[in-house]
Amino acid sequence: MYTEEQIEQLCGNKYLKYLKNKNQGGKNNQKGSDYETNFAVYKLALLSRGVIERNELIKFHAQVFAFVDDLIIEFTNSNTWEHYQLKNSKSVTWGDGYKSIADDFAMQHKLNTHHGNKKSKLHLVVNSQTVCDNLNQEIPIHIKSCSIVIYFSPELNLAKLIEKESAFCNAVEYLSAFENPEPDKIECVVTVLLGAWRSHDKSGVSVMDILQRSQKLIPSYIRSFSQEWRLDPDVENILSNIDNFSYNLNKGFLHWNYANELDKGTLPYSIDTEQFQRFQELIKKSEPTSFEQLEVFLI
Repeated sequence: MYTEEQIEQLCGNKYLKYLKNKNQGGKNNQKGSDYETNFAVYKLALLSRGVIERNELIKFHAQVFAFVDDLIIEFTNSNTWEHYQLKNSKSVTWGDGYKSIADDFAMQHKLNTHHGNKKSKLHLVVNSQTVCDNLNQEIPIHIKSCSIVIYFSPELNLAKLIEKESAFCNAVEYLSAFENPEPDKIECVVTVLLGAWRSHDKSGVSVMDILQRSQKLIPSYIRSFSQEWRLDPDVENILSNIDNFSYNLNKGFLHWNYANELDKGTLPYSIDTEQFQRFQELIKKSEPTSFEQLEVFLI
């Protein structure tokens, strides 16, 4: 993201040494930081709608060579960079001078302005609403125009975190293959997002890459990313002629119902996937004429 030469030229050798030590410490501590991981998954979920519906190109960076480095979100189309520094502590202050949070924010804003003329939005994330309110009132004047403090719950259990954060819950429901997903389906979506984030290289990974990796897991129950869905016409014809059987393609998933909900279910993969195409080929090849014949392909 930034080279050592750029840091030294703009900030001096003292800051270069400080940043190298800071970055190495961040990498060493990254494995155990559930607070940072949960926040990244939270932001991934919130930004997914714009990526899916408006083709926004958004990239995530974590623990990169920067002063405000826990998470950096790059909005490519607008050349805007949102930096996040997370403090899962009840005692947080802006401080003053070298190695303080305030100085880190000032140096980050300086870097972003001088290299690529990036629009900077710098966020300090804390685990207490009271601390958040106090720090917002105390933002040093020299970084006030580019800095904000936000609250994020310290709840480490993702299922409970979703219950507390309505925006998170709404974003996950949007990503779900179901209109009104049950708690287990919501948890499934969050679990695969978490797994995809943890396993992916974090040096500029796009939100869409994370979503696509998540969607490949079975079951993921993450909605299709296409805007239009339609079955193969031959498959439509076969399914429509099976007595007491109905279905719909909601969010790209095949939801089916037999005999007024005597039996019902959802295929665990979306219409975008190779598995779904194989399912359609099997239906066309077998040409089932009853639910009993069809049922084996719905498992």
